[in-house]
Amino acid sequence: MANQELRPNNMVMWEAIKWCRGRGFESFSFGRTEPENEGLLQFKRGWGAEERLVRYFKYDLKKNSFKTGSIGVKGLYNRIFYVTPIPVLRFVGAAMYKHIG
Repeated sequence: MANQELRPNNMVMWEAIKWCRGRGFESFSFGRTEPENEGLLQFKRGWGAEERLVRYFKYDLKKNSFKTGSIGVKGLYNRIFYVTPIPVLRFVGAAMYKHIG
């Protein structure tokens, strides 16, 4: 991606933290991340973020019971992303971003 070496995500995050701190906030949430998303977890850990386990439950109103199993987003596209080489994903992402980003 263009200008990736400038770490634009780091700049955006830093500015958001400064903005919040300047308005008296005492904490900053980096948001929810699936445990399988190691890249995003690594990014957040790099900021010294404190990790907390958040448990989610889904309730099926039709069956009048809690759903079991993973709640994370799963699907065919995730399997495709998993087996596709990173350079191919970067190329496709760069080509598509300007049209849908």
